[in-house]
Amino acid sequence: MDFSDVYIGMCEKAGFLQKAWEITYGDYYSDRSAVFATRGGGGGISLVDDKVLGDVMNQSFKRSKAVWLPRQDQLQELMNITGPFDIIHMLNEFTATVDDATRGRWTSMEQLMLSAYAHHKHNKQWTGENWT
Repeated sequence: MDFSDVYIGMCEKAGFLQKAWEITYGDYYSDRSAVFATRGGGGGISLVDDKVLGDVMNQSFKRSKAVWLPRQDQLQELMNITGPFDIIHMLNEFTATVDDATRGRWTSMEQLMLSAYAHHKHNKQWTGENWT
């Protein structure tokens, strides 16, 4: 699982992704609350557990302070592509449409899958700083 500042930034700036988040037990998120404000921008990595789900139910969970960090399997589900050969085929087609500089930015499968999801579902591309 990618917890890098790069992936957190990609997820944070992907409003389309954050809107798709249906908070589920076992989800990872970056906590942007005041508790972690002194860290170097990355925030704290948290896991949705029973307490968080309780906070969601009683509406005390600060969703605006949380950045969902989807796992690779969750990104695949968002694209409705779960079969291994279907994933390979989709990634081959997707990576053929981007240049070497773009390919060089991806350092994890989560970054690659998020970029593929953004492209296929929202016609967005990661520039290294933002989605365009």
